[in-house]
Amino acid sequence: MSDRIRGYVAALAVGALLLGSTAPAAAAEFDARSSHDVPIVFDVLVMRPLGLMMTMLGGVTWLMATPIVAMTRPTDIMKPFRMLVVRPAMFTFADPLGQHPDRN
Repeated sequence: MSDRIRGYVAALAVGALLLGSTAPAAAAEFDARSSHDVPIVFDVLVMRPLGLMMTMLGGVTWLMATPIVAMTRPTDIMKPFRMLVVRPAMFTFADPLGQHPDRN
């Protein structure tokens, strides 16, 4: 039985090595685009409602985290707000339909 498991583990390791060598090429191609284009119907029916839910969830999370941030790092109080509320809101309400530029 252990020979069988060794065979599976060896096959998984070879597969991971083969897939790992192609990942940098795919990442370089993916990073070459400045915006992520998606079909407009998918954007309106799936991504925008998810963005709205993430904006609301981020707002609730930010409200819960604000007292902790205010006590530990009062100068950084707006950093979680930008990350948890502003970025999803920009994704949901400001981006053109079908396009979502990178915001780093």
